[in-house]
Amino acid sequence: MRADQVSAAFGRVLREQRIAAGVSQEALALSADVDRTFVSQIERGIRQPTLTTLCKLARALDVQPSTLVSKMEKLLR
Repeated sequence: MRADQVSAAFGRVLREQRIAAGVSQEALALSADVDRTFVSQIERGIRQPTLTTLCKLARALDVQPSTLVSKMEKLLR
């Protein structure tokens, strides 16, 4: 499994969760205390979050970090 595949899968999951929560990239970034461009880069598979950022994003989306990771794993199967 290549790093770019993981990045793309996680980005897709993050975008889906954000849209399901009905929040914009800007609102998610503000709530998670990260830059909006960083959220955009994650969603496009350009960057990967640290574990700390993963937890911040999950909290802002009101889901467990493991939920995001689990959904990503399913996409990679």
